[in-house]
Amino acid sequence: MKRFSIRRRLLLLLLGSLVLVWAAMLGVGYEKAREEIHELADARLQQGARTLMMLDLKRLARLAQAGESSQAGKGGEAEGRHVEESGAQPLAFQIWGDDGQLLLASAGAPAAPQDLHDGYVTRRIDGRDWRSYSLRDTRHDYRVTVLEPLALREHPANQLAGRMGQVLLLALPVLALLIWFGIGQGLRPLARLSDAIAVRDTGNLEPIRLRRVPAEAQALIAALNDLLERLARSLDKERAFTADAAHELRTPLAAIKVQAQVALAAQDEAGRRQAIEQVIAGVDRTTHLAQQLLLLARFDHVEPGTRQAVDLGRLAADHVAQRADDAIRNHIELELAAEPDCRLAGDPAMLATLLDNLIDNAIKYGRSGGQALVSVRRGAGALLLAVMDDGDGVVAADRARLRDRFFRVEGHAASGSGLGLSIVEKIAAAHGGTVDIGTGLQGRGLGVTVRFPA
Repeated sequence: MKRFSIRRRLLLLLLGSLVLVWAAMLGVGYEKAREEIHELADARLQQGARTLMMLDLKRLARLAQAGESSQAGKGGEAEGRHVEESGAQPLAFQIWGDDGQLLLASAGAPAAPQDLHDGYVTRRIDGRDWRSYSLRDTRHDYRVTVLEPLALREHPANQLAGRMGQVLLLALPVLALLIWFGIGQGLRPLARLSDAIAVRDTGNLEPIRLRRVPAEAQALIAALNDLLERLARSLDKERAFTADAAHELRTPLAAIKVQAQVALAAQDEAGRRQAIEQVIAGVDRTTHLAQQLLLLARFDHVEPGTRQAVDLGRLAADHVAQRADDAIRNHIELELAAEPDCRLAGDPAMLATLLDNLIDNAIKYGRSGGQALVSVRRGAGALLLAVMDDGDGVVAADRARLRDRFFRVEGHAASGSGLGLSIVEKIAAAHGGTVDIGTGLQGRGLGVTVRFPA
């Protein structure tokens, strides 16, 4: 059996789910942040363009010159890149005349051709992606274009994603410890259940009772209690069976011992021979009882093995032919009435034992000079196997006890173990059938009907 830890599996599942959800949230958050940053930056471009539109060319020229001086004073190109990456670089702009000539350009503005479209445009200039916004001043007859590298917009979004990722990495160990502890607390009822099961043995099959039971474990505890109850009933049956078997075997063994002692004490050959014959008869009865006990014990715990299509009529005909000599010795006319093609799925050996027990009872307890009938027919969606005789029968008070083990009706000369009908009922139940006990032929004797599902 492959072993695994529920706690470890739950930890991996929960942590994996958290990481997946967090990664999805990080991705969605990153995209949302980029959208917000782009919207704010576009608004900044538009605002910058409108602000520049309010200035004349002289002021725009002084603004461009001030930008160049500031750029030179901050350390050149390398420092400019640092400022650009930090997001502190002012917007670059171009001023174009109506004739398409570049009138002014701020420090950091790319050498880009004029964009004749008003509004936002994304362009690739000198290997870099730029976002621009253009407006035309109808009063001064020039066009203002404000530009910004797209890389400046990605920097804040990347910083936000990096910080969120750092929080995730720092939080994972803490979450793992909390989940590990929480799962352990949640599984404590299973540990208590294991302790309660560990103290159960054949001497203690009491139902499991816990004060606090989680809803998920209630079905398991109910099934375990049902199993313990069935096991207790099974053990009680086995103890009763063992006690009854010991009692039943004691009587024939005592009789055999007495007859053996008689044979030893006999003075004449005839008395010795008669005692030995009684010993042999007692051994036969004891052997039959032992066989019946073994069959009953086996059928108490074993379901039908190899199921196959069994023709119940043909099986009955074979057993009637086998027991014909026994019926003749008891002066009983044994008959068979079987409809053709009465098949069922079952264990042939078990069904043969069932038939043998029923026919044996009909021959033993039937009336000398009477009849015994074995019938197989279809009726009411079932297969019906009936064995009936016209003997003395059984009174109603005793008929209900015929299913009990070791019960024998008083007043019958025939010997028996009292297990035949118990075995018949076990075999019928194993095949999904039922056993009905009633009167026999012409309202006399005993009739046993086994109903199998068709």
